[in-house]
Amino acid sequence: MSKIFVTGATGLIGIKLVQRLKEEGHEVAGFTTSENGQQKLAAVNVKAYIGDILKADTIDQALADFKPEIIINQITDLKNVDMAANTKVRIEGSKNLIDAAKKHDVKKVIAQSIAFMYEPGEGLANEETSLDFNSTGDRKVTVDGVVGLEEETARMDELRCFTFWLVIWPRYLVRKDGMIYNQFMDGQVTLSDGVTSFVHLDDAVETSIQAIHFENGIYNVADDAPVKGSEFAEWYKEQLGVEPNIDIQPAQPFERGVSNEKFKAQGGTLIYQTWKDGMNPIK
Repeated sequence: MSKIFVTGATGLIGIKLVQRLKEEGHEVAGFTTSENGQQKLAAVNVKAYIGDILKADTIDQALADFKPEIIINQITDLKNVDMAANTKVRIEGSKNLIDAAKKHDVKKVIAQSIAFMYEPGEGLANEETSLDFNSTGDRKVTVDGVVGLEEETARMDELRCFTFWLVIWPRYLVRKDGMIYNQFMDGQVTLSDGVTSFVHLDDAVETSIQAIHFENGIYNVADDAPVKGSEFAEWYKEQLGVEPNIDIQPAQPFERGVSNEKFKAQGGTLIYQTWKDGMNPIK
């Protein structure tokens, strides 16, 4: 078993991940920004370090003390849906993390990224598809963040960068009173007809653990059933037993979904093979 340090340890994925790592027998520590986060980690018996990934000394001190063999980087800054802030964390925060990791002889870094920033094209994107460098606005800002994260992580001799598509989490789709749920129940739905590749929150956690044993590289993690917005809307309304007014907008050229073939070829497995498995029943 290994000593594993998790950044973003109290986020949606992080808090579940630290618990699963402990169940697997690893010695785990988590990095969090607040005393509240420290309390959450203490509640699940995980050693906590309070710091700011944008302040190099705090992450350096944490790694110097814990001396991990592996880092799983789950850091984001999405509290205020501020793409610029999130990109800053991905670029500057990743640099600080990798600098400290190399200084303290960390063997391996596994990083969370996103899989919906590929360039426009036909069919599913894969890991060889270029990022959308010609994008503009918030999308370009986000692409820059992905580039920064991947370039910094690539400075490690052993690296895994897992790109997740749309993670299904309770506040968004699975449970009642989520954003999409409320649109359907209120009777007015607006969705793009672009292709989405979902991945369940539980699978995001489990594949982060599986990644420990993967070969170096970037992997798209998504389920086996990319779906167009119109198809999703028809299925979802049937599950709810409602007939809302559904406005399906034309797909953007970059809304193409992703292939998970490389992930599967490494022996990657999913709990929920399709988005229907993960959403049914809607609770």
